[in-house]
Amino acid sequence: MTNSGVSAIMLAAGLSSRMGTLKALLPWQGIPLIQFQIEQMQKAGINEIIIVLGYQAEQLREITANYDVITVTNKNYEQGKSSSIRKGAAYIKEDTEGVFVSAVDQPVSSHTLRKLSNHLKKVHAKAVIPVYQNKHGHPILFHGSLKTNLLAVNEKTKGLRNVIREHSNQIAYLPVNDSDVLLNFNNPDDYMNSLQGGLK
Repeated sequence: MTNSGVSAIMLAAGLSSRMGTLKALLPWQGIPLIQFQIEQMQKAGINEIIIVLGYQAEQLREITANYDVITVTNKNYEQGKSSSIRKGAAYIKEDTEGVFVSAVDQPVSSHTLRKLSNHLKKVHAKAVIPVYQNKHGHPILFHGSLKTNLLAVNEKTKGLRNVIREHSNQIAYLPVNDSDVLLNFNNPDDYMNSLQGGLK
C-alpha cells in the first residue's frame, strides 16, 4: 500500500555548524541519517520525496543517487531553512494530498509517517502534528492546499511557525507512541544523548 498522494520535503542543505560534522552522514541504526530517512519514507509509501541539498551537496548525492528521489540544490542555503523549504516546495506535484516537511536530523519511523498520513485523510485539517507525552513533535504533515504557503515561507515571519499560526484552528494534533518525534540533533550532546539513552 502506498500513500501515493503524499509527498515529502527533506531538508539537508545546512552547514551543521553546531554539530561540527555533516548531520546527514551521522550514523543512525547502522546507516547515515539521510539514508535512514529516505528508506523510512519509502517504507511508509511516500513515493514523491524531494531532498534539498546545499552544503556538501555532491557528497550527499553519492547516497541519494541510489534511491528513487528528486534531489535539488539550494545555492542560498546560508539564508536559512525557509529558503530550502521554498526550493523543495517548488517541485511538489500540484495535486498532492499532503506534504511532509522533515529535517534530515529528525529521524522518524515509517510506522509513524504512515500513521500521520492516514490521519490527514480522515480529518478536515490543514496540518497534522504528532504529539508525544503532551509535547509537539515532527515532522509536520501539511495539507496539499498549503503548497502556496510553503512557497512563501521566510525567516522574517518565523517560517513554518507562521503557517501553523495562520491556520491554528485547523490543526490536528495526533498522539503517537514514538519518542523519536521529539528528536533533534542540534549539537553533539543531543546526538550522543540519544544514542546513550538507548533510543537506538
